[in-house]
Amino acid sequence: MSGRAGAGLAVTFAESSMTRPYSLVQDPIFYITVGFFALLTTGLPAALGQPNFLPSIQTLALFIFLLIPLRKGLLREALLVLAIWLTLQFVLMVVLTWLMQANVERAFHGGFQYRMDATAWLYSAAGVERPDSFIAYPGARLLEVLGILIGSIISGGVIGIWFLVKSVNLAGYTMGVWLVAIGSGVGLILALPLWTLLRIGGYAGLVALLGEPLLTGNWQLPYYWHTRRRLLIRAGALLLMGLALELFLPTFWQMALRG
Repeated sequence: MSGRAGAGLAVTFAESSMTRPYSLVQDPIFYITVGFFALLTTGLPAALGQPNFLPSIQTLALFIFLLIPLRKGLLREALLVLAIWLTLQFVLMVVLTWLMQANVERAFHGGFQYRMDATAWLYSAAGVERPDSFIAYPGARLLEVLGILIGSIISGGVIGIWFLVKSVNLAGYTMGVWLVAIGSGVGLILALPLWTLLRIGGYAGLVALLGEPLLTGNWQLPYYWHTRRRLLIRAGALLLMGLALELFLPTFWQMALRG
């Protein structure tokens, strides 16, 4: 009887597996692969000091993984891909900068000068602008925002991803530089640049949202208003909060980083 029962359970399981179509984005291996390529495409070019190859290979790989759920309109899975990728990219960039700063600085155009400016800001008097602030370089920040918004719409997210990964790379590099300067991970954790993380979070949501119409071929605005309105509001709020907090929070973060 036990043998028949076991055989019956096996048949039932096989039948249920056949009736349930396989979906790649429901497979945990897919997200493990996303994490692996996030580490590979970030770690190797950064360690080798390749300023052009780093964002290019990151953009290509992330777009391929993002394309899979977005073409099916699976926005939640697309956001999960972005969350895994950007978190690992950011953390790895911080660690690599901490461990091999001389190598990683070559992965950025003007990386040495940027490191000097970021370190100088850490110990400067109040009122000195950070080298990555939008007050110091408003044109670059405006171009970044337009790349995320308009670029994502006209390219299915490719241009937006380019600006997104570059923002994460710079944020991780900046925090790594500060970590080396203060020589303590505790001070860095206490002084995470919240304004930058909020802005990147807003960027991520907007890239997924604005890249979807071209990839799905669905340009019906009422559909997106009814089904994507919450994400649009949240992503826009994160972006605006990040930009607003950048006006006054860096001074407090600067004091915390000094320890």
